Amino acid sequence: MRRSLSLSSLLCLGLLCGAAGCNDEAAVGGEPDMGLVPPPRAGLQITVRSSDDLMPIPARVLVYPQPGTTAPSFGSNGKSASDYAPTVLGGTRGLFLSTGQATFAFPDGAYELVILQGPEYEQVRRMISLKPQEGAVLDVTLEHSVNTAGWLAADMHIHSKVSYDGHVLSQHRVVTEVSSGVEVIVPTEHGLHYAFEKEIDALGYKQRVATMPGSEYTFAGGHLGVYPVRYEPLEKLLGAPAWQEWPKPLDYRDTMAFPMVHSLPTDPLLVVNHPRLPPDLGYFLNTGWPHYPGEKLETAKLIDGMELLNGYQQSPAEITAVLKDWFFLLNDGQRVTALGNSDTHMVDSLVAGYPRSYLRLPTEEPARVLPDDIRGAVRGMRAIASNGPFMQLTVDGRDIGETAVVRNGQVRLHVTADAASWVDLKRVMIYRNGDLIMSLPITQRTHPALDTTVDLPVSVDGWILAVAVGSDPLPVDVIGAVKGGQVRPFAITNPIWLDVDGDFQIKPPGGVPRPDPYANLLGGLIITDEPRLWESQSLHTPLDCEPSVLPDWLR
Repeated sequence: MRRSLSLSSLLCLGLLCGAAGCNDEAAVGGEPDMGLVPPPRAGLQITVRSSDDLMPIPARVLVYPQPGTTAPSFGSNGKSASDYAPTVLGGTRGLFLSTGQATFAFPDGAYELVILQGPEYEQVRRMISLKPQEGAVLDVTLEHSVNTAGWLAADMHIHSKVSYDGHVLSQHRVVTEVSSGVEVIVPTEHGLHYAFEKEIDALGYKQRVATMPGSEYTFAGGHLGVYPVRYEPLEKLLGAPAWQEWPKPLDYRDTMAFPMVHSLPTDPLLVVNHPRLPPDLGYFLNTGWPHYPGEKLETAKLIDGMELLNGYQQSPAEITAVLKDWFFLLNDGQRVTALGNSDTHMVDSLVAGYPRSYLRLPTEEPARVLPDDIRGAVRGMRAIASNGPFMQLTVDGRDIGETAVVRNGQVRLHVTADAASWVDLKRVMIYRNGDLIMSLPITQRTHPALDTTVDLPVSVDGWILAVAVGSDPLPVDVIGAVKGGQVRPFAITNPIWLDVDGDFQIKPPGGVPRPDPYANLLGGLIITDEPRLWESQSLHTPLDCEPSVLPDWLR
């Protein structure tokens, strides 16, 4: 849900520093400018508003030169953002507007502009023609068409230049997230603790985005999201434990590392990041789990969450394989929360906020969100993972993550699903104990696209959840080129637990599910357990890549 701010304009003092240059310690100051900005003599004046209250909101602008017009350069190499103008960051495909309002120089020519925010908003297309000494004024309102009331969009696996393999200044990273509609952000720099509070304060974003300190820990089996943590800027690892100093993490296997994470004084979440990411970053992939059908995961009770969606791991085949893992854990009675996170390292190749999680928190006001609230939402399974669609599910009035006591062998299920018009949506599926029990086609694209109530017979304990999918790929320029053209819309709720005998001891029937959410949408989808499924070009720094040789690996 969006909370709009009053109109503000940041001064060019370093954070978005324009020609003055900038560094990691730059800051922004100045009072909001409530006056009208005169039209530019040459260039573009743009204001992007939310339909909620018609106030400016941080947003993105994709730029497409028309025939005869040279493609403009915004000063970005695709890895880092540039300070293109005050309150404007440059990427390779376009611009990020940190306040939603800016005036800046722009090359002469004819362009199509696509103005967008997060997946809750419609996009607006505008044609402009700029001539010498003639500026253009553009004032657009983005329709907030998808109602996410009660939920905040979160990206809890993100990197900035603080990480040895990150490229984006930490201040710029916050802008890229908020301009993509993210309302909860957690920094997860490799082996270091970090916090975004000073960047959020400098940008005037306290009412727009919540945060807490976090990290991404390495261990012998892969990567873990760990948050909240203690951020100590004067310590060697910024507060991270000594065993995170390279190359010590590779000496710690799961049964050692997981308890050490849970022993930290901040009681952090332990989230398995990208569990099947090649070549050697996926925990399930590295350990070979499961070695045989039905093998239990030894460490399952130590895991709070896992990334069902990760920016490097969201093709239909990859999603389906991890979905199978997660369904098996649920059938084993394990309360491991499914999450979506971007894992963004650069500015364009994998855009901030795609995918993401929606969290049910005690408040919808980011300024009032506490680390305990985020921790509680994840451990309570009050989350939806998505790369575009949004959905909600209740069973007899019980919400996602809660337990519904079955009365008279029947429950009433209410499901809604929706997406902005640029996100394809074909069907919603209901899974119970790993089995597909209902498929609901999307036959209209009103808002919401689906809103239905169904009575279902229930005879055994277990769980129930909803999945939404589309068949048309998400736009590469919106989400980034990683897996470009392969990423189809996907959203999934966490389960509602079903208690038939009323003892609140949920005992699912077990079994090894084989979900296939994209069946008959993409010409058939065959999921195999063969290793060749994961033989692909490595897009992420390998687990055993020493930081000092990282630049050579990246080249």
